[in-house]
Amino acid sequence: METAMQKSGSNAPAARDTHLSTSARAINPFIVSAVKIVRANTGLSIAKDTVTVQQGKFTPAGMGLTLDVHGQLEGKIVYEFSKGVAVRLSRAMIEKQLDPGMLDAANFRQLLHSALLELGNQIAAHAVTLLAENGIHCGISAPVFYLGQGIELIHPELRTIVLTLKTEFGPFSISIAFQSARV
Repeated sequence: METAMQKSGSNAPAARDTHLSTSARAINPFIVSAVKIVRANTGLSIAKDTVTVQQGKFTPAGMGLTLDVHGQLEGKIVYEFSKGVAVRLSRAMIEKQLDPGMLDAANFRQLLHSALLELGNQIAAHAVTLLAENGIHCGISAPVFYLGQGIELIHPELRTIVLTLKTEFGPFSISIAFQSARV
């Protein structure tokens, strides 16, 4: 029979391991999804560059998308692009589907904006599917576009994992912050 001390000692590492595997189980689907979806929609090569951890997320200057995650995971996903990368990714998506020369400038700008929103939505939706396959059930909000500098995207007290991905057009990042997990 185990003593209380033995039980406590044997359970502590398991609790830590569960937390770490939950983090990896929650983050990896976003890496896999970003690579798959960007490649499928644009034909570009894409690879993971860096993974860093920070507190919160403010935008230095740029544009991107935010989505809320709800369910067994609660938190926020932020996709951040330089203007050049955003335009080039959107344009590559559009050109794969139709001839942009058929659109006037105003409609083309709106289509670029919509393509970026769709890219973020597809990445997050695919990640949610992969999470569900791993027993983590959650949903996502519709993506919201932002443009500007000094915008608080993720509360400074939240641990935020920032995945930088590189493409032929330049890098972009996905920031992930889960405030709670019921897994």
